[in-house]
Amino acid sequence: MSLDFYPRKGADGQPVKVDSGFGPSSHPAPSFIGTLKDEHEDRWLVNTPLLLHDHPKIRLLAKRLTSLKATPRDQALACFAHLRAMPFGCIADSTGTSAVGVLRAGKGDCHTKSTLMLALLRSLRIPSRMRFVTMKPDFLYGIADLGGHPIEHAYIEVLLDDEWLALDSHVVDPRLAMAAKARLKIEGRKLGYGMHRDGSIQWDGRTSSFGQFTVSDPDSMPLHDWGAFDDPYQFYSSVAYVRQRLSLAGRVKWMIGARLVNRRVHALRDKPVEVPAQAGHGATPDFEPTAAPEN
Repeated sequence: MSLDFYPRKGADGQPVKVDSGFGPSSHPAPSFIGTLKDEHEDRWLVNTPLLLHDHPKIRLLAKRLTSLKATPRDQALACFAHLRAMPFGCIADSTGTSAVGVLRAGKGDCHTKSTLMLALLRSLRIPSRMRFVTMKPDFLYGIADLGGHPIEHAYIEVLLDDEWLALDSHVVDPRLAMAAKARLKIEGRKLGYGMHRDGSIQWDGRTSSFGQFTVSDPDSMPLHDWGAFDDPYQFYSSVAYVRQRLSLAGRVKWMIGARLVNRRVHALRDKPVEVPAQAGHGATPDFEPTAAPEN
């Protein structure tokens, strides 16, 4: 099966092409990070039912991670290090899992890890938000079959010294990143297994940092910018194009797909050179493409 949640045909029955919100001269600042200057920074400190940044477990974790960190930058870096160390893995309900739920699961993907990181940052009174973009399916080659369709990706934006810095380099844990890059090098690919070959798993707290795409490779750049949100549920419930992800069919599809993704991720971590080169492109019988669900 594929993880294509959304209809790709317009009223005329022709495939819908996702338009680009970036253009050929995309650059990490300020063209797609966005500043939203008309909004006060307190806008990005609010709580939500998914963030739960006032929950005792979130507050205690934030305090433990940052007890010796004097500046917001150092505190943000401590949160980043904690999330990066958490193993990458899909949670069955990535659109509705709270930050506390991510703690309980002990793993996460771009949606869920970013939910927890936002909760920690906001509990520390560091303005932060989640930006959603549409990506080509190439970066998930080898671990997920997307049927050739784009997929939505989330990354974090943190306000430090009046500058918004963007990052998704916390999503893939170091062990998986090294295994992914080893596979990409062997196969001569730039994208796959959740990483770009030149992607980063580091962040200095002063510049933006991405693991899933890089400005030096225009073909890897996002296709569309959906804007900034407080959490995944806010995005999927308010943007019509992706709302079907919240349907029962969408949730069941992801629940099944998440198990298969996790199986491949575990195999890649344990034996990086033995993962089939064509996994994720319908090469395995348990992950054959299917038609997208109807509205």
